[in-house]
Amino acid sequence: MRMWTKSPYSHSEFGRSDGFYHSNDRSSLISRLDALEISQNDWEMCRIVLPTEIVERLERRQIKKNGTTYDWMGIIFSQVFRLGLHDSKRWFCSKSNADDLGYAHKLMQRSRKSCFEHYITALQPIQKFKPNELSPYDLFKIVREIEHIQQQSR
Repeated sequence: MRMWTKSPYSHSEFGRSDGFYHSNDRSSLISRLDALEISQNDWEMCRIVLPTEIVERLERRQIKKNGTTYDWMGIIFSQVFRLGLHDSKRWFCSKSNADDLGYAHKLMQRSRKSCFEHYITALQPIQKFKPNELSPYDLFKIVREIEHIQQQSR
């Protein structure tokens, strides 16, 4: 993955409120929840904050993704050849994680609750991209930007 995307990252995980991580398993290539041992030495972590009610809906949606198979078409035709082709019902790690953040953004926008405004503003950078366009490193840079926006608004 690093060679194809010309980046320092080959994988991304989405940390959940229950202590599990959601992404695609590197071995089986199936979307899953897992209790991983995340070492600060091996991973760069970003921490963004979402409202509890949004987190609950997002995490239920992640469970529905569990068991779906790997989006090889998306890897080849969105990451390697950059043609934007992918399977809308299959996932690779950064595509799934970016999709989750985009979903959270849409939920908050649709609710029209004023208490979500600063979250909506912070998540705006994720809306500039289609999830299948983002490599793990592209996603990392966007999430780092979101994290920075949230820190400035506190």
